[in-house]
Amino acid sequence: MMSATIEQIKEAVSRTCEARERVRQHRTTDSVITALAQTAKNWLDPNNPWRKKAIEQAMAPTGFSEAMLGEAIDLTFGAINYESLGELLDRELGNRRVLDEFCLRGRVQSRATAPRLITHVLAGSIPVPGIVSICIGLLMRSANVVKVSSRDPVFPALFVESLREVDAELADCVATLDWPRGELALTQTALGDADAVIAYGDDHSISALRQLAPAGAKFLGYGHKISFAVIAKEAMTAENIPQLAQAAAFDASVYDQQGCLSPHVFYVEERGQFGPRKFAAALAEAMAAYQARVPRGQLTVEEAAELTRFRSGYEFRASSDKRLGVWGSPARQVDSDGQVNSTGNDWTVIYDDSPSFIPSCLNRIIFVKPTDGYKRILDCIQKFASSVSTVGVAPMNERAIAFAAELARMGVHRVCPIGQMQRPPLSWHHDGRPNLADLVSWTDLG
Repeated sequence: MMSATIEQIKEAVSRTCEARERVRQHRTTDSVITALAQTAKNWLDPNNPWRKKAIEQAMAPTGFSEAMLGEAIDLTFGAINYESLGELLDRELGNRRVLDEFCLRGRVQSRATAPRLITHVLAGSIPVPGIVSICIGLLMRSANVVKVSSRDPVFPALFVESLREVDAELADCVATLDWPRGELALTQTALGDADAVIAYGDDHSISALRQLAPAGAKFLGYGHKISFAVIAKEAMTAENIPQLAQAAAFDASVYDQQGCLSPHVFYVEERGQFGPRKFAAALAEAMAAYQARVPRGQLTVEEAAELTRFRSGYEFRASSDKRLGVWGSPARQVDSDGQVNSTGNDWTVIYDDSPSFIPSCLNRIIFVKPTDGYKRILDCIQKFASSVSTVGVAPMNERAIAFAAELARMGVHRVCPIGQMQRPPLSWHHDGRPNLADLVSWTDLG
C-alpha cells in the first residue's frame, strides 16, 4: 500500500462522510449488524477468496506463518456474529435501537447520536483490534478513516472489500489508508475533522495522538499491556495437567505471543498433587505439539538475535543452577524436501524459582514460576498492575473469584479461564472501558 497524500486523506474524509449521510438516512442498526455478521461468516469458509488472499498477502508484513494466519482469521471472525454484535450494542447502550429512535431507558425516552467521523489509528500485526474497531464504527453508521499498521496493511483493506460484496453502501463508509506515523502533517489532516479517535499503539504514541486530536473529539486510546496466568494447586492433578497444558500452550503461542492478551508467565501454586516443574514439562510438550500444527512465523534479524541471547543465557545458568530449567524446540532440522521443520528457537519454556515477574522477549518464550499462593502473586505484580490486560486462571472457582476481586482493586481489567485468554467476547471491556458507550452523545425526550 502506497503512502497516502494530504489530498488523498482529505478526499477519503469527504467521501466517507457523504456515504455516511446516505446510510444514516435510511439504514437501521439491525441491517448493519446483518451485513457485518454475514461478511464475518464468509471469512470462516476455508475456500473464501478473501481469506485465501489475506493469508497469501499477510505473511510477509505480519511475519506469521500460513497456519497462524488461518488461526487468526478463525479467532477474529469467529467472534463476530449477529448475536455478539447485538449483545455488544444492547450491553453498552441498553438497547440497540437507541441509534435509530428514542427508546425508553428507565423513566426517560433517550436516543444516542454517533460521531459523524471516526479516525482509527491501528498498530501491530494482530488483526483483531483493527477489524473490531472498523465494526464498531460501522455499527454506529459513522464515517471511518482508517490508518492501517505497517505490520498489517492487509486485513483492514481486504475486510472492507469483502464487505463491499455483501453491502457496498456500508463499505463506502470506510477508507483504509497508510502513511508513516512520523509524517505529522498527514496525521493531523486525518485527525483534524474527526469527532472521535480510536488509537492503538505504545504509550508514547497514544499520548502523542491525544495531543494531535481536536480538543472536542472523543479519544479512545489503547496502549501497551501485558498478561500472565495462575494455576492453583487444586488444578495440578494427573487428570487435569494434559488438557491444562494444551490450553496454556494455545494462549502462549497464538499470534506468536505478540498481543496484549499473550501471557508472559504462568505462576503455578505449590503443594498440589504435582509441582510446578511437572507443569513446565507438560507445557513444553504441548508447545511442541502446537508448533507442529501451527508453526511460529519468521523472525526479523533483531528478533532472532534477541531470542537466541535470551534463551542461551538461561540455558547457561540452568547448567549449574538447579533452581532453573529450560525446555526448548530441538536444533535446526531440515526434511528430505529441504523444508525447515525446526529453527532451533521455535518455542522455549523456562522454569525459574524466582517469584518476580519477568517479561518474555516474546515469540513463544514463556516462564513457569512457583508460588506459595495468590497473595505472593499480588505482591509481585503490584507495581505494574495497571499495565495488566488479562489474567488467566485455573480453576475458575471461589478462590479464583476472590483473587479476581483483589486484581480488580489493583486495576486489572479481565480475568478468565486459561485457554480463553486469546478469546475475549466481542462485548468485553477492552482496557476496562466501554467500546461504544464513550463514543455516543445522548438526547433525552421529556
